[in-house]
Amino acid sequence: MTDGEGQRDRRHAYRAVGYIPADTFLHRMDPRTKLLTVLAISIAAFATISPLRTAILFAFVVCLAVAAGLVRPFSRGLLLLLPLLVFIVVIDIFFPEISSGHVYLSAQVGPFSSVITSGGLLYAAAKGIRILVIGGISFLFVMTTSYTDFVASLRISRLPPVIAFSLGYALKSMTALADDLRNIMDAQRSRALEFDRGTLIKNRRKLMALGVPMTVSILNRARYVTEAMQSRGFASTPRPTCYRPPRPGRHDLLLLVALGIVSLATLLIPV
Repeated sequence: MTDGEGQRDRRHAYRAVGYIPADTFLHRMDPRTKLLTVLAISIAAFATISPLRTAILFAFVVCLAVAAGLVRPFSRGLLLLLPLLVFIVVIDIFFPEISSGHVYLSAQVGPFSSVITSGGLLYAAAKGIRILVIGGISFLFVMTTSYTDFVASLRISRLPPVIAFSLGYALKSMTALADDLRNIMDAQRSRALEFDRGTLIKNRRKLMALGVPMTVSILNRARYVTEAMQSRGFASTPRPTCYRPPRPGRHDLLLLVALGIVSLATLLIPV
């Protein structure tokens, strides 16, 4: 793979983490149903250390991506998790929290004692799949939930307007900040700055070329949002209404049934 192809893949990955307008069954679902699915899948992933159980949860997330026709952006989004995935798996392999079974390697690394066992390998695999599960289901939620629908669902749930706006704007900011970062990186590349070569230590000065413009962009965006909220009389109405409030439908019921089946399967399968 050439440097140009690698840069394009990373740019596509950044674009993937954002709302993708479409007319799939996930897009038509009530945002509260999708948020409940994210919470349930994440809790189930944290509650188990079995590679088989976490693999079932990941298979369920992949099936949702395939059914919604989001395989390509979903895969690109998972690329963003690759550095974290490799780091955690390597740490858990050489310095496992659970050491059981056959011992493959035992060594002293400075003040630390490193041991590789069969139980530690399974635990590291479960931790790695857990990252894919939580990241994957979160990416699907962001890709299929618009800001307007999410805020409307929070409002009709009787949440205070400040909380509803804060949660909705946090969802919208993920796409906006990713776009700002990509534009800043493209602008700095046009000035002969290369971020894809060298180590993090060598590029520490170049990172300042990203940090300072991103800080200015975030502060400007916060000021613009504050002025827009004030001009529109934010929170002046105690109980604001929605023109088209989202309502649960058949697809929501099917997803909840599938979620219940998967949760039950992860409980019944032996560790």
